[in-house]
Amino acid sequence: MENKETLINKLEKGRAEFAYKCVKEAIEQFATDKKRKKEYRSYTRKVPQMILSNGLGQTLAFVKAKSEEGNAYDLIYKQLTEYMKSESTSRIKMPHDKTDLVEWVISCNSSDYRYIAQETLAFLNWLKRFAEGMIEE
Repeated sequence: MENKETLINKLEKGRAEFAYKCVKEAIEQFATDKKRKKEYRSYTRKVPQMILSNGLGQTLAFVKAKSEEGNAYDLIYKQLTEYMKSESTSRIKMPHDKTDLVEWVISCNSSDYRYIAQETLAFLNWLKRFAEGMIEE
């Protein structure tokens, strides 16, 4: 039992650390653009709800479609991709030779897809918390 709790704590700590770095990156990237910072904060709230309503694949496709170089959706999409390739994820990692998150997600079998959706939501929960706390309204 103790090992399981340690594993869960390690996973949550990894997600939290990765999310914190992501929000710091957003603050630095959008340092001179208050509008983009507010958009980033807003989108970190919206994306988890979109996943719950529409599914992971459709939400990622939407985020990718809205991504333009340097906007908040672009940064969130890149951060999600980096997270899924990182050591902070628990069971399934995006292969480093894959470059497109949507393509990888939709190619997974249904049990892996469900797991990836849960992992993404857990990470986005931390991202949302830090964005709300670190980015002023």
